Amino acid sequence: MRTVPFILCGCLSALAQAPPADPQTLQNLLSEVHQLRIVLERSAAIAPRIQIAVERLKLQQEQVARTSRELADLRDRLDHSRGELWRMQQRAQSLEASATQETDATKRHDVDEVLKMMKLEGEQTEKSTQQLQARESELAGQLQSEQLRLTELNDRLDQMERTLNVP
Repeated sequence: MRTVPFILCGCLSALAQAPPADPQTLQNLLSEVHQLRIVLERSAAIAPRIQIAVERLKLQQEQVARTSRELADLRDRLDHSRGELWRMQQRAQSLEASATQETDATKRHDVDEVLKMMKLEGEQTEKSTQQLQARESELAGQLQSEQLRLTELNDRLDQMERTLNVP
């Protein structure tokens, strides 16, 4: 009875021993392991760079959105200012026409005073409008620059992605 376990162990150990491996198969396995290691190393090296680029991309998108909103708000104010300036000019023309037709000296003097005040307001509004126009130009240039930076970051991410896809 004691010989049965010994025989069984001997048979199992004979089955467990594999025939010597084919040298070509071993070489192929080593090559695949080497390629896998290269891919993992490249991935590990690029992953932090991609994460940083993605965060920069998010920040740049926020900056573009912020600048776009600021430019849109400024353009609304500029439109309002231009409309106000146009209304002032129309009222001034109307007052000038009524001043030339006024025969009463006191009333004419009053209209002239109102007209002077309106012209001063108009000059201030025009100056403000010019400042808004200058700021609009600055913001439009800044927005274009921010959008260019966003495009560059997108291109950089695309390049990193292509690097990862190279076999």
